[in-house]
Amino acid sequence: MSDRIFRVMTQADRAAVLDLNTRAFGQPDEARIVEALETAGDVMLQLVVESDGQIVGHILFYPLGVFGKLSAAGLGPMSVDPWVQKEGIGKGLVMHGLKLMKDAGVPIVFVLGHDWFYPKFGFSVEQAAEFETPLKGPHFMALRMRHGPPMSGRLIFPDAFGVPIA
Repeated sequence: MSDRIFRVMTQADRAAVLDLNTRAFGQPDEARIVEALETAGDVMLQLVVESDGQIVGHILFYPLGVFGKLSAAGLGPMSVDPWVQKEGIGKGLVMHGLKLMKDAGVPIVFVLGHDWFYPKFGFSVEQAAEFETPLKGPHFMALRMRHGPPMSGRLIFPDAFGVPIA
């Protein structure tokens, strides 16, 4: 396999990204979320990984509101081609994306994901504990990127996720 290139997603990558999300998750729900976030303008950043001219990884960050306070960011969906999973592509996407979020001044990033994967990057249920959302549980985590607000509050997800305000 050739070198992997981590880069910002372009419009030319869109069809490949939607296909990748469908294959990686085994159903089209995540691809529909990506489309809905794009249509609504609810995308902060999308990165892809290209290998041998093919898109083999994708990550999306979206704005996440905190009722009455400064905003935050959400991570997801993230997908890696099933043929190259467990080769560090997901890790690279998360690390690169989090660096860009931190550089942009994002105070906190939330994720609903695998409790064996995201804690490797500093995400924890404890950091999400003071925020109100129906998604609370062992898979809803946060990573504080800098000190300061928001420290608590009701989370407001983009409509694409269908998550009611707590």
